[in-house]
Amino acid sequence: MNNRRVVRLDKKYVMHTYSRIPIAMERGEGVRIWDSDGKEYLDFISGIGVNAVGHCHPEIVKAVESQLKRLLHCSNLYHINPQTKLAEALCEVSFADKVFFSNSGAEANEAAIKLARRFGSKLGGRRYEIITMKGSFHGRTLATLKATAQTK
Repeated sequence: MNNRRVVRLDKKYVMHTYSRIPIAMERGEGVRIWDSDGKEYLDFISGIGVNAVGHCHPEIVKAVESQLKRLLHCSNLYHINPQTKLAEALCEVSFADKVFFSNSGAEANEAAIKLARRFGSKLGGRRYEIITMKGSFHGRTLATLKATAQTK
């Protein structure tokens, strides 16, 4: 499908929560991305920060393929060996004794708000207010929208 068709179908079937650039990205390699019409771009925002090592890094692709052949998804109702190994590695190289894994920045921010409020009220009485920065963005969930300083 070309860019125009993808954009048209997207407008018809996808609920829009924010404005999009009318380009349909098709693939990426390193810092380069290509749209559905084959036009090449440099990804200066790294997929909004989630592609810090670039698109389709060979080692990442290999690790994901290996995991997909073993187990696609498993609920946190069970213990998951790679998750446990990653938690251990993160604790060893940081100040933390424990880690919290989340699916999105909004979920991570929600957890940070809950933890701050919990410890603020536990250790400081009624210290439960959260201060955010003007021009900030924290996500699109109820709590993170409230923490986001702008109206849109």
